[in-house]
Order: sequence, then structure tokens, then C-alpha cells
Amino acid sequence: MQNLADAEDVLQQTGLIIWRKFDEFPVGGEFEPWACRIALYEARNFLKTKRRSRIRFSDEFLDAVADAHAARADIHQSRLEALAACMDKLPGADRELIELCYAGAGSIKQAAEEIGRPVGGVYKSLERIRDVLMNCINRTLANEGRQ
Repeated sequence: MQNLADAEDVLQQTGLIIWRKFDEFPVGGEFEPWACRIALYEARNFLKTKRRSRIRFSDEFLDAVADAHAARADIHQSRLEALAACMDKLPGADRELIELCYAGAGSIKQAAEEIGRPVGGVYKSLERIRDVLMNCINRTLANEGRQ
């Protein structure tokens, strides 16, 4: 879209269509690719109705953008799966700290108070755990040839 207002209009229209067509969503299907396909069609429709615009994108370009997004979504899904497996490998205390700091509704400061540790120590522990997780994710994806 040429401007933020047009992008917001397309996003809003896409949300309405997704809501209206949700009963057509295939059971067990993947939501993101389905929703992105609807967004692609809405972007095309918007651009066709706005012919007076000097900037026009071809259907081929929009398809290429949609395909690139789908490829990134596959990579993102692979990384999420690897993260889940790596979280399971963490020692219990590390896993509990990650869940307390990132899955809870509070802040890292609140988590530190709750477990009786200094905030700086919690930050250092989180940095170490994140490094362990990143290395594990990269190893897992490399071993599976999905990196």
C-alpha cells in the first residue's frame, strides 16, 4: 500500500472477511496461511479499485511477496518446534525461570522478588538460558537440515 491509511483499511477488511468466513476454515488446518491468502486477495482487490494510483503492483509481485511470507512462516514454525524441544531439555529451575519471566503477566523485577533473587542476577541467568536455547535451536535445525 502507498500509505498507512490504505494498509489499515486492507487489514481491517481482511479481519472482517476472516471473521465472516471462519466457519469455512478447515478443521485441523493452519490458520496463518489461510488468513494470509485472504489478505493477499484483499490487497489485490484494493489495488484494482484504486486504479488512479500511480504505483501499481502486479499480481506476480503480490504472489512473490505471499510466497516469501509463506516460506518464512515455515521457518518460523520450525524454530518454534525446536524451541519447544529445547525448553524440554532445560534443567527444571531454568525452565521455571523462563516461564515465570516470559509466560507470566508480571515483569522480570516482579519475578526476581517472587523467587528472592536480585534483579541483576535474574537478568544474567536469563541471558545464559537464552544463549543455551539459541544454540540448541540452531543445532536442532542444522541436524534436521531445516536451517
